[in-house]
Amino acid sequence: MRPDTTHRRVRHLLLAAIAVLLCTSGLVAGVAEPASAAPKPAKVKGVKLKKPRVDGTTASFKVKWKRAARATSYKVKWKTPGGKARKARTGKTSHVITGLAQGVDYCVKVRAYNGKRKGKWSKQVCRTSPQLAPVQPVWVERQQPQGGTVALTFRWNEVPGATSYELAYVPGEKDIQKHKKKKVVTVPATGTGTAATVVGGFAPSQTYCFQVRASGPRGTGAWGVAGCKFTEPASRFTGGGIHVNMMTWNMCSSSSVPACMNRPWDDRKVAARQLIERVQPDAVALQESSPAVDELDTAAGYERACQVGVGLPDQPNARNQSLIVKSQKFDVVADTARGLRFSGYSHGGCWVRVIDTVTTRPLILASIHLSNPAAPASDQDRQAQMAAFWGALNADPNAAGLPVLLAGDYNSDRNRPLDGPRVFLNSIGYDDAFDAAEAYQSLPYVNSWNNWTLPPPISLRWGGHVDRVFVPPYARVTSWQMEQPFAGGLQLSDHAPVRVTVEIP
Repeated sequence: MRPDTTHRRVRHLLLAAIAVLLCTSGLVAGVAEPASAAPKPAKVKGVKLKKPRVDGTTASFKVKWKRAARATSYKVKWKTPGGKARKARTGKTSHVITGLAQGVDYCVKVRAYNGKRKGKWSKQVCRTSPQLAPVQPVWVERQQPQGGTVALTFRWNEVPGATSYELAYVPGEKDIQKHKKKKVVTVPATGTGTAATVVGGFAPSQTYCFQVRASGPRGTGAWGVAGCKFTEPASRFTGGGIHVNMMTWNMCSSSSVPACMNRPWDDRKVAARQLIERVQPDAVALQESSPAVDELDTAAGYERACQVGVGLPDQPNARNQSLIVKSQKFDVVADTARGLRFSGYSHGGCWVRVIDTVTTRPLILASIHLSNPAAPASDQDRQAQMAAFWGALNADPNAAGLPVLLAGDYNSDRNRPLDGPRVFLNSIGYDDAFDAAEAYQSLPYVNSWNNWTLPPPISLRWGGHVDRVFVPPYARVTSWQMEQPFAGGLQLSDHAPVRVTVEIP
């Protein structure tokens, strides 16, 4: 009798079918295809860097490419030539790379992935990131009284790529962009190299700070360094009948001073005298003027009016602070010249009573030189020296009740922790002519002390002017400027002459 094989055959066929199913589904160990065996993706093509943008201090590009066959994701890699590469992973065919430096060459490439399988890197594509440079410096070119307020003319150097600018300003010196009273004005670019705008409504006798940033088709740049301005006091809007063109100039003429010894005064004296004769100031306050004053008081039409060693035998440093005046403008009152030397220093000052030949009215002209910051003297010491000088001048019966023009090298400015001389003089109603000036005929952010360097140092926030003229109460300052301390290619001093025009009531 034959055995029954029907059920056995069906069972074998069923088991074979299950085995085939398991093999094709990858559920049997040693039969499933590993992930590394996934199809390799194609090489990425068509990489482009598009939509360059500027955002404050950084830049960005949008990287785009064509979809690669069998790709499930992509890796983007970018770097500057010679720099460290940065990477990003995306499932899209584009990626925005941000945080780039502005105006820098970047090279980018992309590769496709299919699971763990990776294709070849694309061809490298390079492009320079966009740039909008910070706008600096920003300065006030004019301040004009308008009723009871002041209108300021702001000016700044334009930057390539800008089509407009934002000017932000606030009262006081706190952070401009976080200030609750911040105001912003939009100004179109001019394409002429400088842009300017007039803004009104500023309060007199108030500090304001301001910043500018550039905007263009590719975005908005970063805010530049802040500048600050003290506005003209309302008490100075009118002025008066005594018109004085006053200059101050540190000559660095002593051969014993390290800053001056390698630049002999004899090489500079003729050109310095010619500068005074050309500019024609009514009076010149001179510092470090031994022996310079002996040459400068021979300028055509000028005479010596006072020196720090007045009344004493001539000796080294006896002429270190001096004053010369234009004889046609002022009559020097005889026996009224006085001098004061600060204890322990060759610095000090002198003053003299003069008569304005136009109005026949008397006034006091002074030349002063406070201690150098490099010396063992503090800001408080300079404040004390200023107070001592004023005390001596104020005690002089020849100066009683008269307006005083105080010109000189104060070795202090608003950038110092304590601008001691100004603080003291402000307390008695005197203002720095730089603060009160209605027009600036030279760039106010260029420092008056140049340290024999070209170009000279700059101070973007306040302007670094140690060479100053302080004006009496109610005097109007119509202009401020620095004269170039150069002639025929020769630098005449490590300070620029500073000149102001003043109307004294």
